[in-house]
Amino acid sequence: MALPPTYYDFVRKLRPTLVEKGEQDAADLLSGPNPPLAIHSVDDYDSRFPQYIERLNAEILGYGADHPGVSVEEMSPFLSSAPPQAKASLSSLYGTVSNEYHSVVNFALAGKKTFHFSDNLAEHLANTEINLKAALIQLPFPTCLFTFTSRAVINAMHNIRGDAGRWAMNITGLDYSAPVSVFLTMHPAGAGLPGRKLLICAWHAKLPDTSYLAIKRELYLGDNWTLEQALRTDWETLTPNDLGSGLCVNLSEASIAHQDDDTFYTDGLAFFRIVLNAVLYLSSDKADLTAKESPRKEIEDRANGIASLPKRRKLLQTTGRYSALDYEEVGASVGPIVIQKGEAEGGEDGSGGGKPLVRFMVRGH
Repeated sequence: MALPPTYYDFVRKLRPTLVEKGEQDAADLLSGPNPPLAIHSVDDYDSRFPQYIERLNAEILGYGADHPGVSVEEMSPFLSSAPPQAKASLSSLYGTVSNEYHSVVNFALAGKKTFHFSDNLAEHLANTEINLKAALIQLPFPTCLFTFTSRAVINAMHNIRGDAGRWAMNITGLDYSAPVSVFLTMHPAGAGLPGRKLLICAWHAKLPDTSYLAIKRELYLGDNWTLEQALRTDWETLTPNDLGSGLCVNLSEASIAHQDDDTFYTDGLAFFRIVLNAVLYLSSDKADLTAKESPRKEIEDRANGIASLPKRRKLLQTTGRYSALDYEEVGASVGPIVIQKGEAEGGEDGSGGGKPLVRFMVRGH
């Protein structure tokens, strides 16, 4: 079960400067006294993020890479006068690179721990409901990257789009060759709340430059909350005076709308339940984990021993099928969900009141 290019590989290809500066930030933090397990905001330390934004703004305005940069303040007149389509596109871009930068820094701080879930296991996770104390939700590392290629996970993610997502999965078709990448980071809850906060940033994207959907969600893991309560976290009730910005950007309609919490615990409930079930599976005693190295290095070593330049290039092109990350393969031995029908017990004519030998998959209580 080889790991396809993840969203980390996607960003490293599409925005290499962002990854470079984010990983430099992480290296600086790790070399200092009392390095953080994870950052909550790039505003909390001397970050290179403003440098990246200046470079990004220069690219938007068409300046060369050697331009000193354009600050956000200098961009304000341009943004205020931009047409709706441009405003929606820029809002999406700025929100995306901010989430990417924070994810990259935290991912590097934790050692780039990656878990690739088998399709069979993902199907089981999608058909399991467990309600227990939210305090039992524990990540194996402060930040992890989960990846999924299961159709059930991809469908559950796009179901958050409501009717548009269901139309895409049933009529026009989704790109099931593109994996879902989910960055998870644990933070203190803050705002005087007893407990923790699980930050989830998920992307459905494919190299080299196609991003289908991005989702950011924070779940409150209250000390006395249950898993079902956490899945339905309503920040508008918990912290009415300390709300972050929730945005839904629709480029096709050139619109920017406020995103309410209830979207995530109605249409999005199945997707986030899968993610939390995946966390619970990793913390179980019988989790099926196999350490895997990225095949890219082995392919590159083989290519170095090939004298023919065309053959070497052809072999190196195959590295694009795989992630550059080493990873844990999760659930490789888990079998598919099987519903088998058997013959009825009793007489040869099927009478006698016997029970049909049928195995049913049911959701847990």
